[in-house]
Amino acid sequence: MIFDLKSGKRRRVVQIVFGFLAVIFFLGFVGFGIGGDVSGGIFDALGFGSGDTGSSSPQYEEQIEDAETTLETDPTNGQALAELARYNALSARENGIETDPMTGVTTIAEDARSDLEESVAAWERYLDTKPRSPDASVAVLISQAYRYLEDFDRAAVAQEIVAEEQGSFLSYLLLARDYYSEGEIKRGDAAGDRAVAAADASQRASVRKETDALAKLARELKERLEKQREQGGAAGGAAIEDPFSGLGAGGESAPAPVP
Repeated sequence: MIFDLKSGKRRRVVQIVFGFLAVIFFLGFVGFGIGGDVSGGIFDALGFGSGDTGSSSPQYEEQIEDAETTLETDPTNGQALAELARYNALSARENGIETDPMTGVTTIAEDARSDLEESVAAWERYLDTKPRSPDASVAVLISQAYRYLEDFDRAAVAQEIVAEEQGSFLSYLLLARDYYSEGEIKRGDAAGDRAVAAADASQRASVRKETDALAKLARELKERLEKQREQGGAAGGAAIEDPFSGLGAGGESAPAPVP
């Protein structure tokens, strides 16, 4: 992690800026008419289209219990761990994750946060089994779960699996945003280039425009945070200013919006 996020104020600035831009990207693609016939689909790439989304919450509980029963006698069962990760992530969406379509602000209920934490914990155990080909359909849900938990570093790891499987420009765009959110500029640039390459010829100019905007914002944010950190150290702890307050992303108390 390049950004120093130990400061609550600095962390909030990063969360607000990239969460805000994620919403702008989503609306921008819809406005450009992009995403309707994309490999993997716009909602798959954003983490809303995989898994048994038609199931009810009690059915998630049944699946979770089945996986846990298997793991009691076989704690390294990869399939059971993947299912535990999948259905906890789906359960979280049923238990209280809401995003205001006007402001992009996401709220997460306590039960939903608990489900998210259980989901990513199961995913980490799953990866520890060294699967030859990690389940991309679960990775879609997990990458989003990490974003809800504001862990963009691990979100990028899961999103890499998704992008390699889907090969869609949206999946690479999200990977770029995750890298930029961690201050990984070069990796973000590389993912952005792959997003452009993956787009149809008629879409590439629009995709390039979006990736360039994200890259520019990431660089400005990194530069300003570094300057503020230096000034804070020299002055014995100067207040950290929101470098993008003019973008309308909200104040310090606004949660980071997640698409």
